[in-house]
Amino acid sequence: MQKSIKNSVQCSGTSITGEIQSTVTFYPSPPDSGIVFVRDDLQGNLEIECVAQYAQTDSRWTSLVKNNNRIEHTEHILAAITGLGIDNIKVHLDSPHIPVVSQFSCKDFVDALLRAEIITQPKPKRFITLTKPQWVFDSFYYNGQRYDSMLIALPAAEPTYTYLLDYPSKKLPTQLAHYKLTTALDFVTELSSARSYIMDDEFDLVKNLIGNAMDQCLVISEGTGHQLRWENEPARHKLVDLMGDITTLGLPVKGHFIGIRSGHKTNIKMSKKIMMDMGSSLP
Repeated sequence: MQKSIKNSVQCSGTSITGEIQSTVTFYPSPPDSGIVFVRDDLQGNLEIECVAQYAQTDSRWTSLVKNNNRIEHTEHILAAITGLGIDNIKVHLDSPHIPVVSQFSCKDFVDALLRAEIITQPKPKRFITLTKPQWVFDSFYYNGQRYDSMLIALPAAEPTYTYLLDYPSKKLPTQLAHYKLTTALDFVTELSSARSYIMDDEFDLVKNLIGNAMDQCLVISEGTGHQLRWENEPARHKLVDLMGDITTLGLPVKGHFIGIRSGHKTNIKMSKKIMMDMGSSLP
């Protein structure tokens, strides 16, 4: 059955650009209404639906853009909503920016939604069901050498995610994370606290993008393994990003997504590819 929340609840933090404080307020929403963002700071309280045609990747995060109006940094809040099995919800913002919370994890969003009390609604849960394999490719360069990345989506009975992290620099060991979206409790304990991170040689580049939000960021260098909450925490966070980005399709997907060195760009390419393939059957 579909799910929403019983009560409204707020969550605040620094904007992804590190310039302002921003707040989101979650509100209940009726069956079949999906995930909708509302820009309360704009005249008319502009609504931006969570659908793949509005998804794009500009920097190091995902945004929804409708008629040049933006919702910045959607991946963690969407992962929290999907990870808890919520289908219908309105997310009101007081700026274009979804806040950075709990060291770039999604834990504070999860905690807020649990406080709001998740409720079952009298309509069957809707899914997108993959019927054939899909794949997207990308590449990047490190020290002058090309490396390939890919994201594969296979038919599966349940939403399932696997990520292989393999950095050329080897400052992080090659690691794997796997998650099958079955119960909200599993998401809370296994993924919601996994933090985003950067490599130490990216520090200046990322600092220029996110400013004071760097205070929340885990910086990986040689010998920082003891700081991790799990040995494979970086790969677990990549699953959070993947889950959040695929949620831009607007419905949970019965499919097995397998990412190899993939990121937001490949995730959104996959979301749009599935949208184009499914056509009018999407919400």
